[in-house]
Amino acid sequence: MDKKILIGGKIREIRRKSELTQEQFAEKIGIEPPSLSNIENGKSFPSMQTVLKIMEEFDVLPQEFFDNGYYADEVFIENRIIETLKKQSPEKKRIIYRIIQSFDV
Repeated sequence: MDKKILIGGKIREIRRKSELTQEQFAEKIGIEPPSLSNIENGKSFPSMQTVLKIMEEFDVLPQEFFDNGYYADEVFIENRIIETLKKQSPEKKRIIYRIIQSFDV
């Protein structure tokens, strides 16, 4: 997976856990909301200054920030799957269900 998407996803995750809007989060880390949006959507990389500010402001360790789920435990992975599934339309849920059924042998 593209590194910009992984890093952007991690920043989005940190923001959502903090229960902040993009505008509020951007203000706390000293960037403009459109820049944050581009980062979260994997269109651009954050500067190192921005990454350090996020880690400092939200008490995130470097290994937590850069892990991006590669070494996530099983419970974390299952929770992410469920979170993602809940956000899907009914039609996409049916498609996903059919895919999951194909694994059930």
